[in-house]
Amino acid sequence: MVSVDYPNLYELREYAKKKVICGIDSDPLKLCFVRFLELDNIPSVHIDVENLTLYQKCSVASLQFSHISKSDLYRLFGRAPRIDQTPMPWVSDVIGVMTIKWFVDQYEDDKMKEMYKSWISKFLCRESNSVKLNNFEQDIVQYIQESDMNHCATSTIPLFLHYNGKQIISDQNELRILISKFFIEFKEQVLSKVSPLIIAMMIYCFDYINRTQPVVPPKNWSLNDLSLFLNHIPDGLRRWTWEEEKGRTRNSKPVKWLIENEYHVQNILYVLLAPIFNDIVDEINLPNIGQKNPRADLYLPSLDTMIEVKYRKNSKKSFPMLIGEIAEDSGLYLADSKYENAKLVCFLWDHTRSTQEHTIFREGVLKLSGIQECIVICSPSFM
Repeated sequence: MVSVDYPNLYELREYAKKKVICGIDSDPLKLCFVRFLELDNIPSVHIDVENLTLYQKCSVASLQFSHISKSDLYRLFGRAPRIDQTPMPWVSDVIGVMTIKWFVDQYEDDKMKEMYKSWISKFLCRESNSVKLNNFEQDIVQYIQESDMNHCATSTIPLFLHYNGKQIISDQNELRILISKFFIEFKEQVLSKVSPLIIAMMIYCFDYINRTQPVVPPKNWSLNDLSLFLNHIPDGLRRWTWEEEKGRTRNSKPVKWLIENEYHVQNILYVLLAPIFNDIVDEINLPNIGQKNPRADLYLPSLDTMIEVKYRKNSKKSFPMLIGEIAEDSGLYLADSKYENAKLVCFLWDHTRSTQEHTIFREGVLKLSGIQECIVICSPSFM
């Protein structure tokens, strides 16, 4: 597995999209399939359907709504899976066989459906029982064979089929479970050697979930909900105004929303959290400890949670120094009996693009007493 550090899921998505673009080459099925998913910035290439093989014509038909006759399908379904022990292209191409199923399902033709089932029975079981297919492909085989989809090995395939209008997910609880598993699968598999079309399905699911699912419930937030919300801030920062050469409107000057100080970051968090937590307090002064006058950046009384904001402007502020400051601050905050049970969240805005240090920094901060969460994000200009 390739070792790459991505501070947020959107950067990982961009990496995944590049893998898809590099992996589809000029294969007509791959090109049509990725274009069918409407992924952004996919190269537009004309495909001459008339020059495709019979199998290619049938497999792309439902993807680009091209017309093929029933006789074409009948001819394909009558062909043997092997000629002189040489397997035909569709024998190991479960995605192509799946798209043909979609096309057949559009017809109210029982004879055609029976011919399709007879056709796949000659090769699909043999392939699914072999070691050649990974978990994603095995799940697609289950769908093609109309088997029980409650025992899928992946979350991507049932989600992908669900978002494409296939009725395979029974209720909202099952959907929520699959979505929670999906993001773990996405992080793990995008960096592996899984095929570009499977990665394209992951990106499709990723985008669909972000469009349709709330990041956190609107009421009764927990610390986990708060952590999830803060960790998703980089998703919104993708639209942060950062114009390099020219403005977006005619004759306008390029604009950059600069974040130059720690209090700027604190203000952003206040703007984001205040509509949700109407009891939010900023710059809360705590009782003196000797000559020290501790002051918490943000406090959410309803969650009994303090948010400590840090800003790394340049390399002069080293990560060891930041950890030391956080350790001192957390000790001072928890020394007051009123806040001794408060939960502490550290939020670091890194303006140095030192993403290779973020994991170690976060692991170190989470070892400090009282720290329940540590969020590290990069400035939008670096994302």
